[in-house]
Amino acid sequence: MASKSKRARLAPQRDLKKTFMYWSAIVFLLKVIISFNIPHFNLEVNGKPFLLDGIWLGADGENYLKGFDALARDGVFSSEGILNYWPAGYPLIILFIAVFGKSWVLTFLAITQSLVFSFSVYYFAAQLYRTRIKNYSYLVFLLILLNPTLSLSSLAIGYESFTASGFLIATALIIKDLVEKNDKNFVKYLLANSLIFGLLTFMQPRLIVSGILTNLLWVFVRKGIKSGSLILMVSMVITLLVPATLIYRNNQAVGLNSISTNLGVTMNIGAGDNATGGYMKEGYGVPCNPTGNASEQDNQKVRCVIEWYLTNPSKAAKLFYNKTRYFWSPWFGPEANGTMARNPWLKISPIKNITSTQDGVNLVYGSFGKLISWLWLVGGLVLVIYGFLIIWRMGSVEKFLAATAMIAISTNWLISLISIGDHRFRIPIMGLSLFLQAIGIKTILRGGKPEMVDGPALR
Repeated sequence: MASKSKRARLAPQRDLKKTFMYWSAIVFLLKVIISFNIPHFNLEVNGKPFLLDGIWLGADGENYLKGFDALARDGVFSSEGILNYWPAGYPLIILFIAVFGKSWVLTFLAITQSLVFSFSVYYFAAQLYRTRIKNYSYLVFLLILLNPTLSLSSLAIGYESFTASGFLIATALIIKDLVEKNDKNFVKYLLANSLIFGLLTFMQPRLIVSGILTNLLWVFVRKGIKSGSLILMVSMVITLLVPATLIYRNNQAVGLNSISTNLGVTMNIGAGDNATGGYMKEGYGVPCNPTGNASEQDNQKVRCVIEWYLTNPSKAAKLFYNKTRYFWSPWFGPEANGTMARNPWLKISPIKNITSTQDGVNLVYGSFGKLISWLWLVGGLVLVIYGFLIIWRMGSVEKFLAATAMIAISTNWLISLISIGDHRFRIPIMGLSLFLQAIGIKTILRGGKPEMVDGPALR
């Protein structure tokens, strides 16, 4: 009798997990179909034609393809300048995928990114269903899986989809540990997360801050400062070891001891008396006369920019405001600001048809369009904060989950303040921001009453 009762309690969870699995699989298969129907064409890469098939170009698509082409031609230690100026992590991942078929490498890349994304959304929702906010999990699942920009980014050349998926999987592993409270599994999950954050940093170095802070909080909550110090050190070594391979690659290739040499340039674009806070082709920057090799010059530019911020606090504050606007800005319209002109969603968005006429342009970019853009921008940010406060006040596992999501969101937001404001930089943490927004939306629809069920508590 007790066995039947237990099965009855578990049945709804199994059914919803199946729903998550089915929808994730359906979306993945639809993307495979889309991938095979994306028009292919020859793109010039390193002075020769390169067949682009099964995938769309992302914002820095040409640069990643140039890096991949150089790696395929010269090997892992290629001295091609773009591989040490930009992080070589994502081109190296494309090179790895090319092992399964070089002529179809970009189609394989799109399919791989789509498969990883569907799994990450399924796994995150499945673990979320095990918490006391399980009744929010279905809405969270749908908002993330079906978000046009985030979901379709898996069909574009760029690190954004892989990193967004990585954050979801890492957060799901944390939830799984907090629910199960198994010390042996804790070590296994922590090491897995350390590797995941290492891979995220391998593709985009700025994500290292989120990874280290997340694991640091997780270890100290589960084990305490004294007991967790050793395992935290091991975790950090694993996380740092993966991007460190890029430093080794660059050292062997061109003698530079750095992951990339574009940080100073990027920060300089977003600083200075004439800067807007976003991308600029000219008129930006602060006075600086760097010397030495590319890595040394990059470090000197970083110091110049930081010194300028410290000596120009009022100008810095204005730029920080602009960068916040740009980071949270819509993908389209009068307030959109960033490098998402190649957003796959814009290719099929209904707004594209509206702007095909002058009246439509006036509507979208006029006063009405500005009002909608600001409502979207402010509303989205308010929902993130509101959703965070809702689950933070629940305490226990949910409080830690709120902190984990906010660490990823806030660190990436703050890093944009000292570099460039760009809505593309929001994509890696979009899964977690949509999670908090879903909590806020459903709570508002319930009249401001949070929906929480009985469940595991954090020890």
